[in-house]
Amino acid sequence: MHIVQHTHLPQLQLGGEACIAAAQRAAFQVWLRTLAPGAHGDTLQHAGELVVLALEGHGKLVIDGGPLRFTGPCTLLIPPGTPFQLANHGSLPLQLVWVFSVAPV
Repeated sequence: MHIVQHTHLPQLQLGGEACIAAAQRAAFQVWLRTLAPGAHGDTLQHAGELVVLALEGHGKLVIDGGPLRFTGPCTLLIPPGTPFQLANHGSLPLQLVWVFSVAPV
């Protein structure tokens, strides 16, 4: 199967924040998440590598003891087992596509 046709996009709750699980297999998951202006996610840590594509918006990645500011479009690379947090530091929604190498849910 090369195309996943959605009648609706499956929604998940992550720390009180809604996200969409767009694709899921045994070896990976793809989520679409949106952070509202001024919002931040929980501090997370995953067993596998995480690649986050920031489609648009301005954000901050807190990782390895320091904040890193970014502007979409860009790609964030989160190593396995590394605690991190994402925050929206812009006036518009921060749109993110998360690709997990190991399914977190």
